[in-house]
Amino acid sequence: MSPIFKKGSKCTAANYRPVSLTSVICKLLESLVRDKLMMHMIDNDFLSELQHGFINGRSCATQLLAVLEIWTRILDVSPKHCVDAIYLDFAKAFDTVPHNRLMIKLRSYGIKGKVYEWIEDFLSERRQLVMVNGAKSDWASVISGIPQGSVLGPMLFICFINDLPDAVQTMIQMFADDAKVFREVLDVSDCEKLADDLARLEEWSDRWLLKFNASKCKVMRLGSKNPPFEYHMGPPDNRHELEVTREERDLGVVVDDTLKFNKHAETAANKGTSILAMIRRAYVYLDGPSLVLLYKSLIRPHLEYGNVVWSPVTQKNITLIENVQRRATKLVPDICNLTYEDRLRRLKLPSLVYRRARGDMIEVYKYLHGAYKVDVSFLPLDSNSITRGHSLKLKKQRCRLQLRQHFFSQRVVDRWNSLTEHVVSAPTLNSFKARLDSHWIDYLYSLNPPRTRTAVKFSVKKPSGDQLTGLDA
Repeated sequence: MSPIFKKGSKCTAANYRPVSLTSVICKLLESLVRDKLMMHMIDNDFLSELQHGFINGRSCATQLLAVLEIWTRILDVSPKHCVDAIYLDFAKAFDTVPHNRLMIKLRSYGIKGKVYEWIEDFLSERRQLVMVNGAKSDWASVISGIPQGSVLGPMLFICFINDLPDAVQTMIQMFADDAKVFREVLDVSDCEKLADDLARLEEWSDRWLLKFNASKCKVMRLGSKNPPFEYHMGPPDNRHELEVTREERDLGVVVDDTLKFNKHAETAANKGTSILAMIRRAYVYLDGPSLVLLYKSLIRPHLEYGNVVWSPVTQKNITLIENVQRRATKLVPDICNLTYEDRLRRLKLPSLVYRRARGDMIEVYKYLHGAYKVDVSFLPLDSNSITRGHSLKLKKQRCRLQLRQHFFSQRVVDRWNSLTEHVVSAPTLNSFKARLDSHWIDYLYSLNPPRTRTAVKFSVKKPSGDQLTGLDA
């Protein structure tokens, strides 16, 4: 087992995560057991639809989109409709799962026989010690916790926490041990119902010995007319008032109470700029291929992570993000005097504006073609359309707020509907990407997003191999 630093002070032992270092043979065997366990849970429909972590066809993006779809829809109804969301935090979740209770839950899901016995042996009779600068502690038995760093561990944890949504009557979404419970709020009675659900969650926590860290649980209020209400968690003799937060880092995306994601855009741009400065200091000379390789590997992932969720709307944020790539392209001496679009052509780098529009279309394709095993009702098909278009046209919905208009499920409608049947009916995801790039070839290096008003006939003009280089997802 090796301690991996998480965040905070490096002098505090609690800021390190213990990660097990297991052998390759053990990992191979774990993967076989995990696959069988996952297949059993899916085939019998045991897994909660509200759990998005470590499950095929679900991801951080699907969880955030599901949550924000509900939030923006509630806020769009009227100024009186608000949302109170409580971000829950388990105290050392993976390290405190009691083995006996975990095995009880596995038995309730029908896990038995050799697989059950193997998992029991895998968890039992573990021992650990701590070694610092060559000095060793005494061996201690491990009676709780799921080995972090193991292949099977995440699957065992979501089986243990799988029934958490059954404890509440309001809405909840989870990604492994990251959970948030929220409710539409019109008056104090709605807040009281949410507080009752917090009490039920604490009862579940006490029953299954997976404690909440009340000092780190926070409340975010969305809307302008939330009634004043104090939420509390913790033992009866030490109730803790939950802190009200204006922003929270949620699965890697900074979500604020305005849902404008200004802070996240700034954070992503600052991270990309700092890495770019490090590259500038480390290299005396950079040619085009080397710069592109470094940029795609180290910088662009920070600028694009989760952008279907937080896609910038204001010109300020769009320029802020694009300027990172703009500065990166100027590091190549041979082309630094060219215009930005010409530099992109020479380096075969699509603009970030294009990449975000392309990413939106890829997400819609995944939802409509079943790549995601989640609810797709927020992308309804327009079955009554009498205008020309393709067979997968989305239904246009009316929105009161710009906040709702610019959210994923609304902003993609016109652009998706402007595509052709040839593009949207692609048999595979890779073929869809290739057809989409051919359809939008004129916008590849442009700072203007692809047109959305009218459908454009599919062009038979074939781009050269050089033009499509760098269009990786």
